[in-house]
Amino acid sequence: MIVWFDALTPKQALLMAMCKLKFESLGYDTLLTTRQHDCTCWLLDELGIEYAVVGGYGGASRKGKLRASLERSMKLFKLISDLDEKPVLHVSLSSPEATRIAFGLGIPIILFNDTPHSIYVNRLTLPLASKVIVPEAIPSEAFSYAIDSRRIVHYRGVDEVAWMRNFKPNKSVLDQLDLSINDRIVLIRSEEAKASYYPSLKTYPTIAFAREVLKRCSDVKVVYLARYGDQRTYARRILRNAIVPSEAVDSRSLAYYSCLVVSGGGTVSREGALLGTPSICLFRSRLHVNDWLERMGFPIYSFKRVRDAVEFAVKVLSNPDSYRINVREQLNKLEDPVEVLVRVWREMGG
Repeated sequence: MIVWFDALTPKQALLMAMCKLKFESLGYDTLLTTRQHDCTCWLLDELGIEYAVVGGYGGASRKGKLRASLERSMKLFKLISDLDEKPVLHVSLSSPEATRIAFGLGIPIILFNDTPHSIYVNRLTLPLASKVIVPEAIPSEAFSYAIDSRRIVHYRGVDEVAWMRNFKPNKSVLDQLDLSINDRIVLIRSEEAKASYYPSLKTYPTIAFAREVLKRCSDVKVVYLARYGDQRTYARRILRNAIVPSEAVDSRSLAYYSCLVVSGGGTVSREGALLGTPSICLFRSRLHVNDWLERMGFPIYSFKRVRDAVEFAVKVLSNPDSYRINVREQLNKLEDPVEVLVRVWREMGG
């Protein structure tokens, strides 16, 4: 029996890899598909996970996204249709192409989702799912535009628990970036500026943040992880004293050795907080899961305005140890979404 997983981003690759390993341990055959993306493929390679690359990313424009999606859908259709055995289940973090193909071929679908603000993707995917697994931080009403609440399964945790609970940091990332364990490191992950839910930007808040922090804390080491080539080029031009890697790096290990983690999205800031590193989410709106983690005692802080985030960062960097928290006890109390997936599949008769 084959279970088919699809991953479109680095975060999705991490969660789908954990799901794949779990189902293999239960005796299932598995297939993991992804699209061409340097960081996503690098992560899967580092984990030793087999995968098939199908299609690519369409960029920021609507036409580009649509064309890439249609092309990928046809390639996935051929790949899945040509299998000797039809998959018994499809799992993804709401992949539009894979969900549509699975539905069309009569394959049961279980989706993960923690982004109710991703309205366009959710409208294309959630209505087709048998079940959607959602952190309890997000009320069912947040998805009311796309799915009946009776098909939502809540769990007491966040997606990142799946790969962070047993994570062991690797010091080699410091050597890769010519850093020392004694450096005051600030890890910054850029915005997902080309996502359908993100407004058009004239500048990047994370770069404005980094520039101010470098001005006010001259001895810190800022590592800026760009998502796209144009972001990387812009960051190198504006942030001349920052480290802007060309290649993928182990951001989870780097978060562990950092004094502060800052993200223009949610995943990297949650990863940092689950390690006990003070983490800032610099996003245009508050995220349910981040607010929930903060209430649970994890060191994650949300800001909409760059200047507010900078003021808080300066406080943290003046005494980093006072903001770092041992979160092992809190982390062990959270549910692993992979175990929830297995439970839901069994309840469906799998």
